[in-house]
Order: sequence, then C-alpha cells, then structure tokens
Amino acid sequence: MKTLTKIATALPALALLSACATTAPTAPNGSDTPASESVTDAAYDRMAPAPYTCTDDSKIMAKQSINKKQVMLNATLPKVKWTEQPIILNGEVQGDVASYVNDSNPEAVYAWHMKGDKGIFAIKWANGKEYQVNCQI
Repeated sequence: MKTLTKIATALPALALLSACATTAPTAPNGSDTPASESVTDAAYDRMAPAPYTCTDDSKIMAKQSINKKQVMLNATLPKVKWTEQPIILNGEVQGDVASYVNDSNPEAVYAWHMKGDKGIFAIKWANGKEYQVNCQI
C-alpha cells in the first residue's frame, strides 16, 4: 500500500515534467556556426577584429569580448603550420595591458598579451618546447 501511495503522490510531478519536455533538445549544426563562436558565452561587438602582423610571417586577427574577459584569435603561424586557426583565450585587462591564456589543451598552453598596438602570442608545449611571435597592428 505504501508503494502505491508513493506512486500516486509522484504522478502529478511526473505528468508536469512530461508536459514541459515536449521537444527534445538538438545540438547546433556544426556547419552553421564557426568553431570560434560556438564555444564562447562572452558577448562580442560587431566590429572587425584587429589585424596584427607578426614576426616569422605570422598574422593574428584579435577580437576582445565586450567585458574584456575573453579574446578570439584567428592565427596564421607558418612555423607551427597553423592557417587561420581559431582559438579562444580567457583573461582580463589590468591597466593598459590585456593578458589571456588558454590551458584547456593538455598538449600546449597558449597565451596572448596586448598593450597599445603591440601583441605577443606564445605557445608552450607539454614537452617544454616554446614558441613566441611579436606582433603589431
């Protein structure tokens, strides 16, 4: 009898949950959303990213989020064999220096620092190898 009472008590809640879940959630279509935009929850303005020309014939397009807590980079680094590689880094601005890091990849840590019209992009791999380019708008 106790089991029947528990089921009768839970039935209205179960019916309510079933009514709310009328459609199953769907994953976003990867072809519709660029990778660099599908992994961020920060707001970005509609202005074009800042184009940086770097050492080693590298090029970086950088765009900070409105709250300055994230930056989206699109990096072309010939020595690393990257062509328009999108990467999102998290960080902050202190004074006139912005520093961002992405350490989500166990194989490498990425860092981007900006001050005025200059930037530095660095990669440090798990094996200790490092790479850095100096950039300017």
